[in-house]
Amino acid sequence: MRVALLGCGRWGQKLLRLLYEQKVLAAVWTRSPEKYRSLHETYPGLYWTSVLEEIWRDPALQAVVIATPASTHPALIKEALLAEKDVFCEKPIAFSATQLQELITLAQKKERILMGGHVLHYHPAVEALQALLREGRLGRLLSLRAERTGIGRFPLAEDALWGLAIHDIALILHLLGQKPEKSTAHAQACYSSLAEEIDLHLEFSQGIKAHITASWLHPQRKRQLTVVGTEGIVIFSEGIEGPTLHLYPYRVVWESGQTPSLHAEGEPISIPFSPEEPLAREIAHFVHCVQTRAVPRTSAEALLPATALAEKLYRELFPEADAPKPYFVHPTAVIDDDVEIGEGTKIWHFSHVLRGSRIGKNCVLGQNVVVGPFVRVGNNCKIQNNVSLYYGVELEDGVLCGPSCVFTNDKYPRAFIERRNEFLQTRVRRGATIGANATIMCGTTIGRFAMVAAGAVVTQDVPDHALVVGNPARQVGWVCECGETLEEKQPDSLYYCERCDLYYQRTLKGLEKILQANPLS
Repeated sequence: MRVALLGCGRWGQKLLRLLYEQKVLAAVWTRSPEKYRSLHETYPGLYWTSVLEEIWRDPALQAVVIATPASTHPALIKEALLAEKDVFCEKPIAFSATQLQELITLAQKKERILMGGHVLHYHPAVEALQALLREGRLGRLLSLRAERTGIGRFPLAEDALWGLAIHDIALILHLLGQKPEKSTAHAQACYSSLAEEIDLHLEFSQGIKAHITASWLHPQRKRQLTVVGTEGIVIFSEGIEGPTLHLYPYRVVWESGQTPSLHAEGEPISIPFSPEEPLAREIAHFVHCVQTRAVPRTSAEALLPATALAEKLYRELFPEADAPKPYFVHPTAVIDDDVEIGEGTKIWHFSHVLRGSRIGKNCVLGQNVVVGPFVRVGNNCKIQNNVSLYYGVELEDGVLCGPSCVFTNDKYPRAFIERRNEFLQTRVRRGATIGANATIMCGTTIGRFAMVAAGAVVTQDVPDHALVVGNPARQVGWVCECGETLEEKQPDSLYYCERCDLYYQRTLKGLEKILQANPLS
């Protein structure tokens, strides 16, 4: 079994360690593999790539583990299922019941496993708590209270409902085995357009009530679940010193048959549970399911009630919104009408996307970026600060535009002459990189995986994989898909990348990758 990890942030690095220990991890996809150079040495033997299509095309990769920002999850899951991969995805795997059902249907059609990452379902303390409930140690259940607080990472990428409370929504529904009959929600946003604090109240059959508090604005990190019954109270807490589970033997006594009171029946009891790491158990369960084709405990179908409830609460909180947007737009950014933005894309401070523009999936637009009108941007592009893409510019998939690089669309610009009908098209092909402060004259084409050095002025077409520098730009070498300069093995014929162990051959368009391992042998 071979698995690819998508995303290598804070949580992704935990999954990286566990998948590596399981001896199933083969590849890691991240936008900037060089950023994690130290991890290459810590976990040798892995293939690192910034080209997502390589993951989808590799038939040896049976499954993917997704640990990217939440807004990218639905789109990546869909692509993975279409590529015939089993999928484990961190929460939330979708933002509406309809969206999740579509993914479930696709997974069933492709006969693939789709498992959600809800680590509390695999926590040994939660399993011990479930045992207490099954044994009736708490008597009749009365209420549950979940608290999940801490300081968020601003600007927030997800609100307190989908970023925090979704854990407890899923857990409470799992513990009770039923949906609430009534629900109310309150939220507030103090520093951003997203709800930073949220309070949820749920009422179930048999008089059971639940309350969830989630906040990104609390100075102390708190993860606590309190379950109250007629025969006792149990508290599950995850503190700095580790998780604890305590049973407080309280009994509800009715004074004079009318007034209830709680009476302690002894000292608190520490409930033992396995010291196993919950995330390790979750990953081991996914690996087992892939290998045996067993149904995961947190399958997409099992998480459908929690997703539907979270969607309902979201609509109560934000009735003007149809559903959480599958992309992120900073409050200072301006998005015109008739604009398409792909799932997982992030658009940051003071950027402006003009009418008719189409931006693909999983792109990042930095601060003060202008796109349009009628500009096409492919998937997985990164446009850094202070870049303007004018009418006539087209970026294919995986293009990187460095800070303050310049595109033109008028070859002979004059302020007093109108030449809108003479604008020339500029195309930047897949995987190309344009350095900071470079200038791309209109009417040119930057080839696949080419690299334009910082400050260069491109006045003519750049071949595939070419490295160009200077003013005017001139070619000084060739680069691999990974960005490394290629070593010439035979004059004007073969070129080699030591990092990727790949060979390239000259063509009329530039360089083409050779599939065989060593054409010189």
